[in-house]
This record gives sequence, structure tokens and C-alpha cells, in this order.
Amino acid sequence: MKVLKFMFPAVVLLAWVACGPKYPNCDKDEHCKEHGEFCVNKVCKQCRENAHCSKQGPCAYCGPENSCVKPQGNPGDCCVSDLDCKQGKCWKEEGRETGRCAQCVADADCPQNMQCVQGSCIPKPECDSEHPCPEGMICEYGKCKPKPGCTLEPVYFDFDEYAIRADMREVLNRNYQCLKERGQNIVIEGNCDERGSDEYNLALGQRRADAVKKYLKNLGYSEKAMSTVSYGEERPVCTEHNEDCWWRNRRADLKWR
Repeated sequence: MKVLKFMFPAVVLLAWVACGPKYPNCDKDEHCKEHGEFCVNKVCKQCRENAHCSKQGPCAYCGPENSCVKPQGNPGDCCVSDLDCKQGKCWKEEGRETGRCAQCVADADCPQNMQCVQGSCIPKPECDSEHPCPEGMICEYGKCKPKPGCTLEPVYFDFDEYAIRADMREVLNRNYQCLKERGQNIVIEGNCDERGSDEYNLALGQRRADAVKKYLKNLGYSEKAMSTVSYGEERPVCTEHNEDCWWRNRRADLKWR
């Protein structure tokens, strides 16, 4: 009986060691083997490294929270066939089991006027070293933009008038030189001060815009390159109710289009 007394605790200890921690807790991979998992920070997980996901395919990898993940088929994702890619094809080097999802690998794979950049077809730039911009424009990030330098100045008018003032002729002459330099279309916006009805000011603003257009046309600028619009009193540059503000709102603005 004394022998049995000492054997009982030993049997219990051996049984506890054999069982190990209760799933999903673990101390080593052996405790997770029955579930086909691996011990990660004392918890059984689907994977600890990419090789543990090989049974789910050559592109599967060990992702967030130690779970096996398959690529979604976006450009640049690993693939085995075209069916793995949402758009485009699975481009593989000769002899390789896997490749990368991409719309293209060269410009020839893209539609006309498109180019291949990092596996995607994107529009070709308007300009580059081989395709310069028209005169008066510069190439910025593949797009032709007007050269910086000259600016268009507003033209001011007397109260209830749309005739070009003598002191504004020099302003319009400078504007004309700027227009010739940049060779770009413009819109001429007629504006008024707050006095007068909305209908009256819209009509007056239009006459002011038309007067500026006519002056520039007479200087030689293309009528087709100019359009006009009236905003009446809706776009003031100041809102004080005095002449010092009103004269600044009686104007025509020239804007690049």
C-alpha cells in the first residue's frame, strides 16, 4: 500500500504534462499540431511564416494576426494564372511558377495613347522631352501650361459707364502683350458696384465685358479666343458702402480659360 501511495502523484503529474495547455494556448508547436497550427506567443495560430501557408497555394502568405492570406488579384499581386487577377493578366517569367498581376509589361500591351507604368496602362503625357509644348507654354508633370511671367490686369470703369477710360487703355495694351505672349484663351468678366437693380447691373456688366473684348480685338487679338460673361454685382472685391470700395467693383476681369 505504501508503494501505491507514492505512485499516485507521479501518475497525475505525467498525465498533466502529456496533455499540455488547453487549446488554443500552447508552449510549443507540438501542442497545436492536432489542429494543423503553430505556436505563436503561446497561442496556436494558422501560421508563423509564409512557408506554413504553402498548402493554400504558392502565392499564399502569412498575413495579419498570423492567418494565411491569398492575394486579392490587384496590380502587383502574386499570381499563378490569369484567373487570379482582377484585371489584366498574370505575367510570368519563363520557367517561373508564379508571376505578378498587371495590365501590361510594355507600352505595346496598352491601348493607343496609353503607356505602361508599373504594370498599369495610363494616359501618355501631353508633353515630354521629345514632344515639346506649343509656343508660349511649358511642360509641367506631363501637361502643357502657360508660361509664368505676365499677368492680366483688371480694367476699371466710371460710375454707370462702359466706355474704356483713357487711363485704362495702357492697361489693356499691357494685357494685349501678355495675351500675345501666352497665346491662351480668356474669359472677360463684367462686374458692377452694388447700386442699381440686379437686372440693370447684369446688363451693364455685359456691356463692360463686351467693350474690353472689342478693344482687344481691334488691337489684333483673336475674337474666337475671347468669351464674355456678366456677374453684375454678385462678385465684389470689397463690401464697404462708399466710393473707395465702389470704384474697385466697377471692373472687368480677364481670366485665363
